[in-house]
Amino acid sequence: MAKKLFWLFMLVGVEFAIAGALLAAAYAAGLLPVWLAALLLAALLVVLVIVAKRLSDRLLFPLVDMAKDLDELEKNAPYPELLPFIETLRRQQVQKDENLRQRQEFSANVSHELKTPLTSISGYAEMIETGIAKEEDVKEFAGKIHAEAGRLIDLIRDIIKISELDEAEPEGGEEMQPLDILSIAQDTAGMLAFNAERAEVSISVSGCYAQVKSRRELLEELIYNLCDNAIRYNRPGGWVRVTVAKAAAGVLLTVADNGIGIPAEHQERIFERFYRADKSRSKASGGTGLGLAIVKHIVLKHGAELKLQSAEGQGTEISVLFPPAA
Repeated sequence: MAKKLFWLFMLVGVEFAIAGALLAAAYAAGLLPVWLAALLLAALLVVLVIVAKRLSDRLLFPLVDMAKDLDELEKNAPYPELLPFIETLRRQQVQKDENLRQRQEFSANVSHELKTPLTSISGYAEMIETGIAKEEDVKEFAGKIHAEAGRLIDLIRDIIKISELDEAEPEGGEEMQPLDILSIAQDTAGMLAFNAERAEVSISVSGCYAQVKSRRELLEELIYNLCDNAIRYNRPGGWVRVTVAKAAAGVLLTVADNGIGIPAEHQERIFERFYRADKSRSKASGGTGLGLAIVKHIVLKHGAELKLQSAEGQGTEISVLFPPAA
């Protein structure tokens, strides 16, 4: 239909161009007086405006009618040429709806996660304040308040981090540049050495020098969360191994452990916000439930590929394939 209207516009334009040319030729040859030539030219322009208006209405009115029912755009499409455009709009709307759902779900989960440590802190503090807690229990309660406060700080930190990753790059922010991921992995493992020792888990880094185009804080955050998760969901005598290798498609970072592993039914959702495969162990280890979600966001920001391999009771291996730095 749109093509037919296009050719109709072309035909009308050609016809009016010919009529105008004939009118000009007749005037030049002295066949028409000035007043008659001016009158015919004015009439020609009026007819041209009327025809253009009617053709435009014929083209646009179906689009207006289509827009009245946004839920049935594909069914009401007046022109086949509009179907790719309608499909793009539909995908964008689905993405917007999904983003809204995720934000609402995230807000509800944040409220719940913040409420839990605050309730504990308030309860223990009230027992101390009112004298219900025995003198010998005050130290224990104070320790629990301190632990819950630390959990709250970690949670708020991760919430802020994932919110920042959700947003576009801030203006004036540090640009990505080639960085040696092996040295960053070694530094990050050093930060976690105390936690690993306390959990009786060994942590090691090996591999070759390899550059990844990134920002240091993003790589540190990614490696820290992967290693921290591997330590938390391990057992005494376990190990965490970080390796960096060059691959044909880029740079491969792998964090493997011989911990408790992830059941197969949970593996598809493990990178969702606040999703925990083992809720009781997560609570005991003090995890926020956002570590792997932050990892996924950072991976997407780099255009990298994320891969998970895990077997319950045997351990987990998470690998990130970064594109070449150059």
